[in-house]
Formats: sequence, structure tokens, C-alpha cells
Amino acid sequence: SLVAAAGSERVVRSMPNTPALIGQGIAGLYARPAVSADERTAVEQLLAPTGRTLWVEREDDLDAVTALSGSGPAYFFFFVEAMMAAAVDMGLTAEQGRRLALATCSGAAALGLASDETPTTLRERVTSKGGTTYAAITSMQGDAVDEAIRRAVLAAQKRAAELGREFG
Repeated sequence: SLVAAAGSERVVRSMPNTPALIGQGIAGLYARPAVSADERTAVEQLLAPTGRTLWVEREDDLDAVTALSGSGPAYFFFFVEAMMAAAVDMGLTAEQGRRLALATCSGAAALGLASDETPTTLRERVTSKGGTTYAAITSMQGDAVDEAIRRAVLAAQKRAAELGREFG
């Protein structure tokens, strides 16, 4: 275990993600009870250049953090790949699709972070009944994309827990 390897009960576990490479990441953190408030603050300061931090109460919650944000960048890029393929299907170049998809996703993420509105409200504001966004959302709902995403994230959480048990 980490406690045995460290030779101390004062252990903090961290699950960062790849956007940390450009200072835009988020790291999930769990501190054992022996870690002081000052030590928690020191960990936050150490990780500040990589982006944000989020403390969880239970060590097992890091499995959910891993599934959501550790693996999350791959889900995002998978979505961008699909948007790029659709761009090509519509006559744009893959590069045009990449630029449009990445800028759109980046802007939407920034809007979500800056807004007090829920993601549902922000989505609904873009979706006019009978409009283009409505057609796309209805298509995704018909294909149960939301359920597929939930199943995928839960599969990642399950695998994170399995790996945690394997490597203790």
C-alpha cells in the first residue's frame, strides 16, 4: 500500500488529468486523516500550476474521479473525432472540422465554467424546438447516447476500482 511504501500515515493520493500539461487540468485529491490542514494547503499550492484541485472525502471516490476526469479527456477527444468525421461527410476538411469542434467545445466549456446555469439550462438555451440543434439532440437521444456515456463512465470507474485492488 502507499502507506507502507511511504512509511507514514500522512499520505495524499492524487488523480490528475492530461490538461494539467498546459495548466488546465483538475486533480482529484484524497488525504488520509493524519494529513494536516497545512499539508493539504501545501499540496494544493504544489499542484496549482497544473490547474484546479478537488478534494474527495473517501479514498474510493478517487475511482469516480478517475472515471470522470482522469479518463475524461479521452471521451472529449472521441467526441471531437466524431465531429471531425461528420465535418468531412458534410464537405469540410478534417482540419476545418477539428478547428470548429475544438473551438466550439472549448467555448462551451468556458461558458459552463463561467455560468451559474446548469448544463441542462445552457443546452436548452441553444435548442429551439424544430431547429437544427433540436434535430441533433433528438437523434442522440434516440440513439441513447446519454446512457452510453453513463455506461462508459461507470465501466471506467469499475476498472479503476479493480486496478486499485490489484495494485493496492
